[in-house]
Amino acid sequence: MNFDIMAVSPHPDDVEIGCSGTLIQLIDEGYRVCTVEVTNAVLATGGDLKIRNEEAEASRLVMGAQKRFKMDMKEGELFPTTDNLYRLVSLIRKTRPHIVLAPYFEDRHPDHVATSKLMKAACFWSGVSKYGDNQAPHRPHRLVYYFLHWEGPISFIVDISATFDRKLQAIRAYHSQFLTMPSDRSMTYISRPEFLEKVINRARNYGSQIGVEYGEAFYTREVNRVDNLMTWADTQGVVG
Repeated sequence: MNFDIMAVSPHPDDVEIGCSGTLIQLIDEGYRVCTVEVTNAVLATGGDLKIRNEEAEASRLVMGAQKRFKMDMKEGELFPTTDNLYRLVSLIRKTRPHIVLAPYFEDRHPDHVATSKLMKAACFWSGVSKYGDNQAPHRPHRLVYYFLHWEGPISFIVDISATFDRKLQAIRAYHSQFLTMPSDRSMTYISRPEFLEKVINRARNYGSQIGVEYGEAFYTREVNRVDNLMTWADTQGVVG
């Protein structure tokens, strides 16, 4: 089954935080989207594997993604091993995405950084016919990075004003991480109320840069092509 977009999440909830507004928009427009959970977040402070799986499925339904893949790699062990790389290459060849979304390669969480590097390698090697299994080679047209904890240079910003409420709904599907705080466990970085406020404020900041209410920012290593300067300018809005 071919997909237009593959959105890669180091842990369940990362894609929702970083780029779900854009994914929901694309799904609404009829594009086929699959999500990939690289780890199952077994080390997460809140919930357990059963709860996290139920939350991830509930979030998928909110977004409307057609398929959710679980790689079940180990947190803290996302090394660029042959096995890890082969598995990701095989999934790319199986799903044949046009665009891959992955976390930006500089971040506070080592798993986010490791996933970013693994996906860069996997997107390259998936297009080499003699590498890995006997599946037909496929190299995604573009690898696009979304931001999580740390921000980087911005290549473009997507207007997600129309889908922002559903983005928050998809994030809040992870009750064990964001909405509950049992007395028997300590407060985590993402369970603090300020974290969701940060997500909201960042979206407002990105939106303000393009003259809309909410936005999501992305980075690509490649220079983006413009065929007609006048047509491009008409889509950018008025400066200032």
